[in-house]
Amino acid sequence: MMVAANAHTFSRAAAVGLLALAQLLGQSGDLARGKALFQSGGCVNCHRIGDAGSRVGPNLSDIGDRREAERLQQSILAPDDEVIPENRYVNVTMKDGTTVRGRLLNHDGLSVQLMDSKEQLRSIEISKMKGYAIVTKGLMPSFQGKLSAQDIAHLVTYLGSLKTPE
Repeated sequence: MMVAANAHTFSRAAAVGLLALAQLLGQSGDLARGKALFQSGGCVNCHRIGDAGSRVGPNLSDIGDRREAERLQQSILAPDDEVIPENRYVNVTMKDGTTVRGRLLNHDGLSVQLMDSKEQLRSIEISKMKGYAIVTKGLMPSFQGKLSAQDIAHLVTYLGSLKTPE
């Protein structure tokens, strides 16, 4: 009986995910509305497109070349499901107790290099640290339940249009 209960739970979770995907796929997005949502929703506080936005999060200038609509939707609804190494953050605790957090650029036996929230490049010597931890989860919040299926479709249409100029 325990197997049946787990199968039922899995089936229900899978059904909820499939329903969300079906709702999104049934929606046609508007590029202009997606761009407006991207700009007004705070996305530019972390992401960069072309010369506009922040370098703190991943650059999305050519995300349409790298991601299909389904993966773009997944990144909006469940961003922690796939955090690639170059988008990971690091928390550094200094010997004096202060902490520094930023996007991990590199780490080796002598130092950790990161970009902090003010987009400043920092190289911190390991000898000056108490320790550091690489964060495997992303900083981007999930927009599950915060945006309608239509708004997600608008965003996915906009992001999917961002491609390398030919």
